[in-house]
Amino acid sequence: MVNDTVLAEDGIVHQTSRRKANEKKASGSSPATDPQGLVEFACECNKVDCEKSVRVPLYVYRRMVEAGDQYLLQAGHHAFATYRTIVTIGLMRIEERA
Repeated sequence: MVNDTVLAEDGIVHQTSRRKANEKKASGSSPATDPQGLVEFACECNKVDCEKSVRVPLYVYRRMVEAGDQYLLQAGHHAFATYRTIVTIGLMRIEERA
C-alpha cells in the first residue's frame, strides 16, 4: 500500500511537470489554436492519472501564470479544498491556493 506522503509528492511532481509543459507551449511564438482561437493546455491538477486538457485563450493562460498562485483545471473534473476558484468559463476553471 502506498502511503499518503508518497501520493502527495507524486501529485506535486505531476502538477509541476504539467505546468512546465504548458508554460513552454504558451511561450512559443504561435501555439496551435482551434477555430475559436483557444489553445489546448494540460489540466494542472495534482492527480497523477489525469490526462484531461483545457482550451483557453493564450492571454488568459499567460496572465494566470504571471499571478504565480493559480492553476488551470478542467471545471467539474476536480475539486480541491486547498484551492479557491477564480474563474469558471465552460469547462475551464482557474484556481488559486486558498
